[in-house]
Amino acid sequence: MKENVYLIGCRAVGKSSIGKILAQRLAYVYLDTDTMITENHGQSVAEIVEEGGWQQFREYEKEVLQELQSWHQCVVATGGGAIVHSEVWPQLKKQGSVIWLTAGLDVLFSRIRSDQQTDALRPSLTGKDVCQELEDILAERSSLYKAAADYTIDTGVMDIASAVSEIEDFLQDPIHKQGIE
Repeated sequence: MKENVYLIGCRAVGKSSIGKILAQRLAYVYLDTDTMITENHGQSVAEIVEEGGWQQFREYEKEVLQELQSWHQCVVATGGGAIVHSEVWPQLKKQGSVIWLTAGLDVLFSRIRSDQQTDALRPSLTGKDVCQELEDILAERSSLYKAAADYTIDTGVMDIASAVSEIEDFLQDPIHKQGIE
């Protein structure tokens, strides 16, 4: 099995929930790129964006992704936009398996609307309604997620435990492991 597991996908697909449990099951460290950014800079995502804009946040995000190249045995929940740093992903893929978590728009909309912290945790990228914005961003980024992914799981049709088990099965698959260890 490769050294790390990177969970990619848009917001509300379950990267954090699945990542925490997967890390426990693998006896790996759990990391969240947004948390790493906020800890490194002493500001929330909203504060970083308010002060320096999304461009500043993306610069911090790229720094964290580059820093991850020195980590070993970790499960990383990446921010939804981390995939736009296409120059970093080839190196991350050398040392880790990239799992794309997806869900249907109706599931994502429901999850976002029920999350009381949505606005505080993730300010709008475009100023549009969060659901319209998500639909637009997903259309833009889907090809990037697909290109980076080693494996894809639809979290809209299974519970967290099932998703974690499916990822574990993929990671242990002899065909996936071939030539990696």
